Amino acid sequence: MGEYIEINTKDLKVGDAYATLYEERERIATLSLKKQPSEVTILVQAYNRLEKTKRCVESLLKYTDNVDYDLWLIDNGSTDGTLEYFQSVPYEKKNILHLTDNKGAAIPFQFLNFGMLSEYVVSLANDLVLTKDWLKNLLIVAKSDPQIGMVNPMSSNVSNYQDPFLKFTDEEDMQKKAAEFNVSDPRKWHERLRLVTLGTLYTKECFFAIGFPHIDVGFAHNFADDDITFRVRRAGYKAILAGDTWIHHDDVKTFSDRRQYELFEKDLQIGRQNFSEKYSGIDAWDDVNNFINEYIRELRLADDSGKEKVLGINVRCGTPILEIQNNMKQFNVFDTECYAHTSDSKYYLDLQTICGTDHVTVGPAEDFSRFYGPETFDHIVFGDPINKYEKYERIIEDAYRCLKPGGQIFLSIYNTQNVFDLMICLGQYHVQNPERAYNISIDELANWLAAKGISSHFIIARKFETVGQADQLEKLAKKIIQTLDVGDKNTCLYRLFAQYFYIVLTK
Repeated sequence: MGEYIEINTKDLKVGDAYATLYEERERIATLSLKKQPSEVTILVQAYNRLEKTKRCVESLLKYTDNVDYDLWLIDNGSTDGTLEYFQSVPYEKKNILHLTDNKGAAIPFQFLNFGMLSEYVVSLANDLVLTKDWLKNLLIVAKSDPQIGMVNPMSSNVSNYQDPFLKFTDEEDMQKKAAEFNVSDPRKWHERLRLVTLGTLYTKECFFAIGFPHIDVGFAHNFADDDITFRVRRAGYKAILAGDTWIHHDDVKTFSDRRQYELFEKDLQIGRQNFSEKYSGIDAWDDVNNFINEYIRELRLADDSGKEKVLGINVRCGTPILEIQNNMKQFNVFDTECYAHTSDSKYYLDLQTICGTDHVTVGPAEDFSRFYGPETFDHIVFGDPINKYEKYERIIEDAYRCLKPGGQIFLSIYNTQNVFDLMICLGQYHVQNPERAYNISIDELANWLAAKGISSHFIIARKFETVGQADQLEKLAKKIIQTLDVGDKNTCLYRLFAQYFYIVLTK
């Protein structure tokens, strides 16, 4: 006879007519908890690098003294004494999982049972160093909203604008600076489309919805964390970057030779392609990393109502909308209603995850205004340069009509009178203009706005990152401009190498 299993479901409430989707998931997830569960299950995975593993675990034991947690120490095939160290770790609620060989970071989770997990789960790599109140702060975020499924701290040595670049001199100074940094502050909780998962906390019901093990083993290359964040959001949960919490990522990526670098780049390329294939053409970088750093410092309150309405037009998956929503919190505005209009239906689902099912429309950019009445929005942001559209004047006028008094419109214009034309004249035919746009100069646009009585101001220009022999060409262009009878020579050179101009319209 096989094993006899009995589950007491007497007190389990399901099918409550008034329960939300998230409440029902939470009830079922709670059923699988152990009889005397800890509040959090912490999973520490290590593969060699014993000294870093010791630093990670010792910081965990020292700075996680205000939370009840189970500890799973996972040795993923180490050969440097990691297993023996794990066996010596002095923690009562310790468990050890040992794999004889490393077959990838996703594999160990296949051997953990869902019933082993607590209400909250944190996954840690062995190159992380924990700091004062790190877990306490993450729990405060997770408990603030039942729709929050994952919370990620800030850290060092990470991309995706998750690094605050905290400066420190040694271990003691680092922990001192971290303690000063780690002060819970809801104004610093930013919703994100994509997170690089370092020290991420998940709710168990979120795992219940997206599936556990949470890592898609198909992502043997990079982009597994991009995939996790997308699945979390598409299951109806929010992914939050806790800007009030910092841990140290003790890893600086270096390459010993050219081949190692090429293999890493190839790995990225394959992972990026795998992600695009899984998500119907969505690019994890280009469609998600369109942050509006050029605009965000210009963000202002439209009024003192404490509520804001934001519309994004062709903002791909929606990062510009979230950036405005997130940064409104600095003005103590936590009630932001988000809308989006897209000309490409592949972005429809992800825009719905941040705007809601009734706030996303699809169609040509020129038609967006037929969905909205006058003076509807406090902020409108365009994802594409405005001169990508033939009827750009009509689009701007319609957006201005939809804007409330005191509101802002953020837009850019692609500089069509740029260095590419000069390079082609010099015989550099291999250089291709990366973006096609109607030939409208910044001066033409400024004059048209003034004639329409639309208040505007130019913020900044972004230069081309790489344009052939850019350094030599800039020196040559400077010499040519110096010989010409033109007004402001520095402005001429500046405009020649500018890729985009950024503009704010106000009402």
